Amino acid sequence: MDSLVIDRDVLRADKPAIAARDRGDAILNAIRAQGILGLLPERDLLALVHQSSTRSLPKNRVLFRSGDEGRSVVLILQGYVKLSTMTPNGREVVLEIAGPGSIFGELAVINHTPRQADATTLTSCRVMAIDGALFRRSLAATPEAMFAAMRLLADRLSAITAREMDWVSLPAPVRLAKALLRLAKLHSARVEDGVQIGFRLSQRELGAMTGLIRESINKHLKAWRAAGWVELCGGGVTLRDVRALQDYVRDNEAP
Repeated sequence: MDSLVIDRDVLRADKPAIAARDRGDAILNAIRAQGILGLLPERDLLALVHQSSTRSLPKNRVLFRSGDEGRSVVLILQGYVKLSTMTPNGREVVLEIAGPGSIFGELAVINHTPRQADATTLTSCRVMAIDGALFRRSLAATPEAMFAAMRLLADRLSAITAREMDWVSLPAPVRLAKALLRLAKLHSARVEDGVQIGFRLSQRELGAMTGLIRESINKHLKAWRAAGWVELCGGGVTLRDVRALQDYVRDNEAP
């Protein structure tokens, strides 16, 4: 079973590699740029680099599962990770897609509580696992970083609340259009015929982001393809008319 890749394995992996000067400098720069970790004093940043570990992970690797003990905080150096939970009836709900520079898993570490979500790689990733005790000590010694962590938690709660409001107040296709635009903003590339979302999500995963069933997603994507708004190829999505999608969302969100 792949669960607990981070909590059981990563803290023991690749320590000689992380000590290498070139890789250590790159990781230190990533930490300095992070909104919470970057507020720590230089000595604490160096301690994080030398006492934490990195690991390269393939797509669809489970880092941890809901209910697992939270023993580390994860910093994404490369790639994207899906944070999700399951409803009582077994339906997945995507809470967040975290990308480079994001940290997650801090709530369980700070509160000494079990994980509240599953974490699964959406792409190949390189991540850094920060020991939970070290993370708590670092925040406790730097109030600015502690307040930044509180703001992060508040922002995540606000995002989840806004998404829940969308689920009960917006029509299904509007929720789907918002999700596609959000994904394109998170990671996309300009191509000849539009903006290509930089990672592939199944219709099941799109459903977990929007509260829609697969048949509904398929119907709306086909209609938008016929209208020239999107292009579907091999599981990937290219937004051919971003303005049309934006206008569609704006017109249907208006009171």
